[in-house]
Amino acid sequence: MMGKGMGMMGKGMGMMGKGMGKGKDGKGKGKRGPSGPSLDRTRITTEPVTGEVADWKGKYGFITPTVPVDHPMAAKHKGNIYVSMTDLQGGLQALTVGSLAQFHIFSDASGLGAEEVIGS
Repeated sequence: MMGKGMGMMGKGMGMMGKGMGKGKDGKGKGKRGPSGPSLDRTRITTEPVTGEVADWKGKYGFITPTVPVDHPMAAKHKGNIYVSMTDLQGGLQALTVGSLAQFHIFSDASGLGAEEVIGS
């Protein structure tokens, strides 16, 4: 039996409940570091490399390099390389998950990224 105004969630719970949806300490995700395609870049490859498109989220995604990258920031993003749609070549607007891509790797303040990306 439910009391007046208790609904299915219980007294005072509403839709989210106290502290829910805010991370383990209830303070949100916290301060994030720099990100985005406009950060200062340093190219770390001299020849293009290849990889498989692991994920595409509309305007950006991640590529798993064919050969793991030997770089201090390579462990970020679980070894995957960030790619922005602004780095796609040949009029591409998106990459297809599972397809092969060719690219150069750069490092910036947020990790490793792909530029001059040729893929599908």
